[in-house]
Amino acid sequence: MTQNGNGTRAKVELALNSEAKLTLTKDKCYEGTNAYGAYYLYSVEQEGDVKSFFATPEVHQQILESGIRTGDQFLIRKKAVQNGRKVMAKVEFEVLSRQPTPPPNGNGNGSHVEDSLRDMLLQCVVDADSIIKSAGIQVSDELQKLATTLFIARTRMN
Repeated sequence: MTQNGNGTRAKVELALNSEAKLTLTKDKCYEGTNAYGAYYLYSVEQEGDVKSFFATPEVHQQILESGIRTGDQFLIRKKAVQNGRKVMAKVEFEVLSRQPTPPPNGNGNGSHVEDSLRDMLLQCVVDADSIIKSAGIQVSDELQKLATTLFIARTRMN
């Protein structure tokens, strides 16, 4: 891990009219505020070194909309743009590659396991509700019993 002199991670620094290929190392960023406003700190890998990437609000929004996850690669470009007499920097974002989606049984990292189990349980509750309504059974604890049974059976099948 690359660190600067004070023991913190090195930052991804881009010169004007340059680009960097980065790999996301954590699904979520750290959001905070300081004297300059909101910031979005991502953990990324660049050329084998884990670094910090501070995304602009626009790039942060594009990252969220793209749905990239741990292991996905993306490109950031810092381009010069003319604004009247001033030359300003604009950072652009582009997804390069995505990791395959983990199987439904969650044979991936912890966050995918929790998400897939949650989604499976939610589907079991919906299915149990549908079964109970079509059978004309009064909803009491039957919904919970049936959803739990479906969930156990489905997690054992995977």
